[in-house]
Amino acid sequence: MSTLKSNPVAIVLAAGESSRMGHDKLLAMLGKKRVIEHALRAYRKATRVSDIILVVGPGATSLYEPLRTPLLHIVENPDPSKGMISSIRAGLSCPWAAERNFLIAPGDVPFVPPEIVDQVVTAFVTRDCKIVIPSYNGLGGHPGLFSAELSQDFHLRGDVSGAREILFRYQKDTVRLNVPEPDICYDIDTPEDLEHALDPGARWARVEARVEEKKKPRLR
Repeated sequence: MSTLKSNPVAIVLAAGESSRMGHDKLLAMLGKKRVIEHALRAYRKATRVSDIILVVGPGATSLYEPLRTPLLHIVENPDPSKGMISSIRAGLSCPWAAERNFLIAPGDVPFVPPEIVDQVVTAFVTRDCKIVIPSYNGLGGHPGLFSAELSQDFHLRGDVSGAREILFRYQKDTVRLNVPEPDICYDIDTPEDLEHALDPGARWARVEARVEEKKKPRLR
């Protein structure tokens, strides 16, 4: 297998409804670039990722066409109402994903450092595992990396709780990679998230608040 084909493909999910934002959040301006451009940078700059599959909503290809390159492919999810799992399936159905290990990354996580992506890939090829999930202080982040052999699982499972079904099924084969990078957990869902995004201190504080919330005991 060539070096390019031995590298994982990144499946970037951009077909969501952005219901809490009120408009397509991924095309919103964040500084001088759109949110999706920031998100794609991690996979374009990473040295251990080859192709990128950008999954968009039905009829949205023209909106994202300026982002296309020889290594960035745009595909449409015909029915995003079926949840994020439907976008993952659309990405995995592409010829560029065939028999390839694959990263899954929401398009609304804009500041993942390329170095973290490379660390995830390195952990995957050096550890005996089928999944690598980066985490920050116990909080799961992005992108996750999955073995090519799990592709069929995403087609057969996930209708109830999405990728969590696959993660639960293969929890013994999963490596949780602890990294000192809160941006793997910062996503943009609301206007407030977008407002704070360019201020590292503010966005990291929001991640730390989620970390503390996760530590609280749950009432039964």
